Amino acid sequence: CTLLYYCGVELSIVEKACKDYGQVMMEHKHELFYKYTLPYRQASLNLMGRSKDPMRLTGEAMNQDALILEAMDQKEMTLVSAIYHQCSWLAYIFSDYKLAFEMIEKGNVIDTSTYPAFMISSYAFVEGLVSLALARETKEATWETLASKAIDKMAIYASILPSNFQHKLLLLQAESFFLSGDTVNASKHFDDAIKAAGENNFIQHQAVAYERAGIFHLSEGNTSLASQYYGQAHVAYLKWGAYCKADQLRLHCPF
Repeated sequence: CTLLYYCGVELSIVEKACKDYGQVMMEHKHELFYKYTLPYRQASLNLMGRSKDPMRLTGEAMNQDALILEAMDQKEMTLVSAIYHQCSWLAYIFSDYKLAFEMIEKGNVIDTSTYPAFMISSYAFVEGLVSLALARETKEATWETLASKAIDKMAIYASILPSNFQHKLLLLQAESFFLSGDTVNASKHFDDAIKAAGENNFIQHQAVAYERAGIFHLSEGNTSLASQYYGQAHVAYLKWGAYCKADQLRLHCPF
């Protein structure tokens, strides 16, 4: 179910798979493996709108603080890392960039060098997106440095397996061009990221790319084009099953 989540499978399917596989794991007394499904199931529930706070992994599947304490007590740092990573992703999606980086910092104390490529790339991707968003907000060079490191990492992965990583690299590059004021390249890279994510069925990243492209075009004063990207983002979030995010986008749409 972890791979289903990272591949952008519709969230209700991911949530059910996590729940069903978790039950099987508990029946066979694989409690630790069961616990590893919980952050992904709860993140899915949050995005679907089935939690009180979409940025906290507390609800039907798990309690964020309790599971972190339990995992730390048992020295299961990979589980701790997974929890913080999902928290940072949710905070980014719901536009709380400071909280997102706080979660990243807490997770960064854990060595992830032996993790699978799809997970390491996801960590770099989220850190890059968050750093670029904070760079635009604060104008501080520190964030640009962190973003540059994330882009360099993603470029390596994209060169090895473009179908999985090229769209992530393109989106990070689009945000970097946006930050530097290179509007021509920013516009092109946003469109390329949207296309590449769609071609490889990463609907969750396509939705984010549409939204970020909308923010870019709005900042350029092109409200007509921005509204089209916002509309496509809303459609993509619904297709992903992220009804809570789709509602947030609709309620806070600047049009």
